[in-house]
Amino acid sequence: MKVTYDAETCVHAGNCLYSLPEVFKVVDGQFVIDPTGASETEIRRIVADCPTGALTIQDADPSE
Repeated sequence: MKVTYDAETCVHAGNCLYSLPEVFKVVDGQFVIDPTGASETEIRRIVADCPTGALTIQDADPSE
């Protein structure tokens, strides 16, 4: 699973930062996603709750 972020779409509501700060954080002014900070289920819930759809999940290709 890979989580991606579209800066053009984001309205900076902060839902992801407040809900899962172990995964979604700002480091040195840059938005960082560390998927090792929570379970896949928790991350999928927060991504689904993104009000603008700026966060998306790309699942790994099972053939790889």
